Amino acid sequence: MELRVYLKICEGCGCLWYRAQNQGSVYCRECESKLKDFPSPESRKRRGRPSGKRLAKVWAVAEAAGGAQ
Repeated sequence: MELRVYLKICEGCGCLWYRAQNQGSVYCRECESKLKDFPSPESRKRRGRPSGKRLAKVWAVAEAAGGAQ
């Protein structure tokens, strides 16, 4: 049985480690366990087009305070 591995540098701590060819992680096992509690980049993205209401609210607040003329 053959197992193909790559010598990789962990992007978290910089240590050298072997990664199996079909595995996609860029972190060693220690960093992987530390980072598992953080949200994934996909879950943090807002989907869709941002609404334009936010700018209107800022102008309304500025006008109420007497700043916008």
